[in-house]
Amino acid sequence: MRAALTLLDQAIEMGNQELAHLAAGDVDKAEELAFGRDGVLDAALDEDNLSAPDGECLDSLVAKLEELKSLQARIIDEAARLRRSIGQEILRTDQEQKRHQGYGRAVRPVPRVRSSFISTNS
Repeated sequence: MRAALTLLDQAIEMGNQELAHLAAGDVDKAEELAFGRDGVLDAALDEDNLSAPDGECLDSLVAKLEELKSLQARIIDEAARLRRSIGQEILRTDQEQKRHQGYGRAVRPVPRVRSSFISTNS
């Protein structure tokens, strides 16, 4: 049971680091930590680590799981905020590109009309 508590502490620390990386916009590091945290949680919640809990350890286990639950909610909120931010940046970039294309069309000279029906000798 003590091993499970140690692993849950490690998962909480990894979750805090993941949250910090998300807040900084470093999605790749956050993803690595998320997958690592998943493995640590699987190991912590393994049947062998949770066998024969006593009352004190059970209270600690519940407290750590509640902490992990609130940490996961904060991670999800930060990820949603980052997703919205990236979406707004993509829209802004698209509008900027359209604006630049409009300037480009306005600056280009208009080609003279060339038609085989208009005489160039007159």
